[in-house]
Amino acid sequence: MSEIAFEKYAIKGAYHWVEYFGPVHRINAYTRARYRNVVAALAAHNLSVGAPVLDVGCGDGALSGLIVQKLQVAITGIDTVAQSIELAKQEFGKRNLQGQFRLIDGYVYPFKDEAFSAVICSEVIEHVREPELMLREMWRLVAPGGILVVTTPVRYTEDPLDRMHVQEWFPNAFRKFCAGTLGAQVDLKLTHPVAFAEFYASPTPVFGRAFRLSMNVLSKCGLEPFGWDRGFRAYSTQMITARKA
Repeated sequence: MSEIAFEKYAIKGAYHWVEYFGPVHRINAYTRARYRNVVAALAAHNLSVGAPVLDVGCGDGALSGLIVQKLQVAITGIDTVAQSIELAKQEFGKRNLQGQFRLIDGYVYPFKDEAFSAVICSEVIEHVREPELMLREMWRLVAPGGILVVTTPVRYTEDPLDRMHVQEWFPNAFRKFCAGTLGAQVDLKLTHPVAFAEFYASPTPVFGRAFRLSMNVLSKCGLEPFGWDRGFRAYSTQMITARKA
């Protein structure tokens, strides 16, 4: 199995922690809204304190850390990149957070069936060459009554904008793909209006910086324009949730 190597942590370090928890001029409002969507989905499921939660493709552990802070669950993070696991452990240690992190290889995870009350996978499935295998393995680990949450970019260009993305999906295609693979009902939520995303990524020196700072300030104040899920024609992030009977 040959996957695309994820190089960003070697270049940027634990950058997701800065994007969520950093000062206003360094955070990333786009990332913060996505993280909050995942936390909100878990919170709506009424997880008990200490419930086991698995973060697949945990990266540097920033989303795992936010989940622990907000929901007081028992988090386990897994990733295929050794540096990611080391960064996650380091960042949790700095903040006295409790979590377990394990290096994995491939699509078979070292846990018993139905071991977790929730499994999350945020912005990872687009990086793998066998997403069907990944979905099935994550679903195997969800306990009865538990929840699976997966986020991924919406496809809106001919080829993925990120060279490390193997594939992206249009929303209906992604919902049908997940429902068919899991054999379960899947709910789809679209957020991150494309118009905001394009302005936020604008390379125009003055306009781009001004728009990013404005969105960051709103995010720090608890407002999340990127989290809006209605009123626009096109969105750039999608999240599916599936509950196991």
